[in-house]
Amino acid sequence: MFPTRAYSRDAEAIVALRDDLARWQVASGIVQWKPGEVTADQVRDQIAEQQWWLLRDDGAISATVRVLEDDPTIWDDLVAPGTGDALYVHGLMVRRTHRGRGLGGVMLEWVESRVRDAGRTTLRLDCAAANTSLRAYYVGLGFTELGEREFPPPYKTLARFEKPVG
Repeated sequence: MFPTRAYSRDAEAIVALRDDLARWQVASGIVQWKPGEVTADQVRDQIAEQQWWLLRDDGAISATVRVLEDDPTIWDDLVAPGTGDALYVHGLMVRRTHRGRGLGGVMLEWVESRVRDAGRTTLRLDCAAANTSLRAYYVGLGFTELGEREFPPPYKTLARFEKPVG
């Protein structure tokens, strides 16, 4: 099971998945995403930059990940922009009906292989600091928490993580 590149036509489905997960998060009291924060046009632009990767199950998206080569907005206080030592993950999502199948781990392991293939040494990601279950999930997958950073609205306080990849 390997992720495949997203196509422009996938933008609406990616946004729909994100909004479904955001509604579930809000209903569950989880502070992470809100419905409507991301538009299909934004995702189409990111797809054009080859940032989105998908797992499909019978043609439907079961999991996603967005991979960036640099993330100065989130990391510029710890890592000089353009350092080239890491890949950065955003948009890791698993359809609720696929929960418990380990697809989040599959996606992150695949990104780790991309880190190695690119000659980089580190995988970095972040989440809302208030999302304690996601923080524990990342630590359980071998990520080290590097602390929190507060951002002005519409962003939140984020917890940042990294994992050496060898």
